[in-house]
Amino acid sequence: MALGQVNVPGAAGMDAVEAKQAAQAAKEAAEAAQRTAESAGKTADAAMQKAADAETAAGNAGSKADEALNAANTAASAATAAASAASAAEESANSANTAANEAKTAANNAQKAANDALEAVTKLTSVINSVPTQAGLLTYTGAAQSPSWNGYDTEKLTIGGTTSGTNAGSYVATFTPKEGYEWADGTKTAKSVTWTISKASLSVPAQSGTLTYTGSAQSPQWSNYDSNKLTIGGTSTATNAGSYAATFTPKANYQWSDGSTSAKSVTWAIGKVAGSLTLAKSSVTLNISSLTESVAVTRAGDGVISATSSNTATARVEVSGTSVKITGLKAGTAKITVKVAAGTNHTAPSDKTINVTVSLPDTSLANNTPDIIAAAAKSGQAANYWSVGDKVGIAVNGSFGGLSYNNTVYAFILGFNHNSSVEGGNSIHFQFGKTAAGVDIAFVNSYGSTSTGFCMNTSNTNSGGWNNSYMRKTICPAFLAALPTAWQNIIAACTKYSDNTGGGSNTASYVTATSDKIWLLSEMEVQGTRSYANSAEANYQKQYDYYRNGNSKVKYQHTATTSACHWWLRSVHASATSLFCLVSTGGSASTAGAYTSLGFAPGFKVA
Repeated sequence: MALGQVNVPGAAGMDAVEAKQAAQAAKEAAEAAQRTAESAGKTADAAMQKAADAETAAGNAGSKADEALNAANTAASAATAAASAASAAEESANSANTAANEAKTAANNAQKAANDALEAVTKLTSVINSVPTQAGLLTYTGAAQSPSWNGYDTEKLTIGGTTSGTNAGSYVATFTPKEGYEWADGTKTAKSVTWTISKASLSVPAQSGTLTYTGSAQSPQWSNYDSNKLTIGGTSTATNAGSYAATFTPKANYQWSDGSTSAKSVTWAIGKVAGSLTLAKSSVTLNISSLTESVAVTRAGDGVISATSSNTATARVEVSGTSVKITGLKAGTAKITVKVAAGTNHTAPSDKTINVTVSLPDTSLANNTPDIIAAAAKSGQAANYWSVGDKVGIAVNGSFGGLSYNNTVYAFILGFNHNSSVEGGNSIHFQFGKTAAGVDIAFVNSYGSTSTGFCMNTSNTNSGGWNNSYMRKTICPAFLAALPTAWQNIIAACTKYSDNTGGGSNTASYVTATSDKIWLLSEMEVQGTRSYANSAEANYQKQYDYYRNGNSKVKYQHTATTSACHWWLRSVHASATSLFCLVSTGGSASTAGAYTSLGFAPGFKVA
């Protein structure tokens, strides 16, 4: 605060009283100056208080204020001295005036120093040294978020820009100094500060649980998969068993735990279902008539079918599509193992087996059962195993032609597939009989008698020929009944052409067909030529290989194997009314009366 001007009158125009008054005024002025100085001192004290808070500048201001106070005190002392020295009023007044001016100057200087100090303090507290920064991290939550700030004082700064966000990304907030504040660079304009929300971290999904082939399309369950956070792609649905690759791509606001955001491939699988195997048969019997058989294989899926034989010498096996074909090679047994490999959608099932029995003819005719002989005949392969003339024992037990018989007699092969165009193929023709030693025999009973035993008719006539003969209608069926059932079952009816009219006329139309299981041979079938028979029989008949090969036509009585006998043929004598053809004791063609009992040597066919 400035001091007022002190006016002191000059001593030349004054009397003593005036001088005294002047001195008193000077004294008062000095006292006023003193009070003013004291006031200035108080002001300086206030400035000093502020200077104390203003670091170095305040200290300087306080020093100046002290100097001003001292100067004021000096002025007060000078004024007091002037008052006591009234006699030197003019000098004292002048001195007081000078001191007051000095006090005024000191006071002005003190005020200026105080103002400077206040300005320095004000400037110090209004500077903002650093721009705020984001404190900590924010991660996407789906909700709006605002960051915390380092260095942000709401009393000094005004925040603006983007101060809140939801999605992951970078945002820009602004900070502007309030009134009385400025940045350290002296500016007061808004500063931009970038802050961020980080993407939420995700784990890569994996297949949860297992899938097994069902025939329908399937999709896996996934762990760590949220359709709100991830986009699925690749192969996420499949039908067949196998491995597949799905892809997962984080959506906006998300990233993988490694910080990447590109698609990740994840393998998943559909497992194979248990396979199955079923065979149409578990056992197979093969024989000469059927050396191959196919067994159907039923399996789930498309697994490759394979098969092996435990005995390849006995049975061979091959796979054809969904069946196994088994071929018998020799008599014996084998086990066929059928396997199905794992397929596209099925595991390999347990193996299955087929027991195979192969029944093939023995090359010794006598060692074969009737069924095997029949099978060989039906196969057309009998000639590959046996020969014409081979014999087989047959137990004959029964009554026929008045003969009661129970013994084994051997039948021998006359030929294979004989006269097949007329009598049928795939057959073996046999004739009775032979002994075990190979002697050709015929059954006899009352040999040489008439109307009894083995006669063609009970009366001496050939009327009706073979068809209506007693031999065909009575004796032959009785002989068939005396054979074992196994043989009866395999003997086949054979078509035979014969003169079925008789009566002594060589008429071609008399020759017709009959169907017989047991029959007598004809003249042509034994001799190969016609001597007495209806000539038309030769149109339908052929000589049997056995006799064509030169084998003996002579037969012996079964009861006396050293005694030859005549044996009947089914051919009638075409020029006589009572005669049938026969083979003589010497093996030549001959005839006899129909009612004569001669040798019985029947034939039969297995087919």
